[in-house]
Amino acid sequence: MNLLFRLILIPIGYIAAVFAASALIAGIEWLRAYPPVANDPTALGLTSLVVLADFLFVYALIIYAALLPSLVAVAVAEILSLRSALYFCGAGLFVAFAVSRLIDPSISEAIPKDAAVVAAAGLAGGLGYWISSGRWSGLRLPAEPTPG
Repeated sequence: MNLLFRLILIPIGYIAAVFAASALIAGIEWLRAYPPVANDPTALGLTSLVVLADFLFVYALIIYAALLPSLVAVAVAEILSLRSALYFCGAGLFVAFAVSRLIDPSISEAIPKDAAVVAAAGLAGGLGYWISSGRWSGLRLPAEPTPG
């Protein structure tokens, strides 16, 4: 692939990955907050606004905290021309657990502490990156099978 094309796709993929992870975290937070306020429209509206504010906060925090581990994972994929969804989901898990260790838990209650939520967000982020730009990873073209 063209180098300029890669330099455009990598940031787009990073933004898509962070959006997918943050949206999953916000969705789980909203599902956990829904049952107590289900019958009160005012409380439901306020809960939705709080979850939206938490989504924006978590999005900004993950953009900042995940940059270095994500660059390592993307650099490995680009150097080795890895295009597998399995690699990017595994890299998403690695990045999610690295970020969960890098972020101070006293910053906000919006940061998930549950390992299952962190893992699901990592998988969603890895899959989001693969869908948006990981399928074309690497500067080398894939090897074409030789007729046998």
